Amino acid sequence: MSTAVSTSSSLSRQHRAWIALYSLQIASSKRNEVLEQNNITESDLTEYQESWFKMQVRRNMLEE
Repeated sequence: MSTAVSTSSSLSRQHRAWIALYSLQIASSKRNEVLEQNNITESDLTEYQESWFKMQVRRNMLEE
């Protein structure tokens, strides 16, 4: 088992989806690779995208 998989398996699906969304935002990997590394699906991304976006907005407000 790789380190990425063992680490991601101890996180909730929501946290793994948020990590994937951050990874996709910085375009560090191909989409399919990010999904596989975080053991999530496109549906997971869709489900948690709104809450991730809200965190981004709050973070941006704090940085201003």
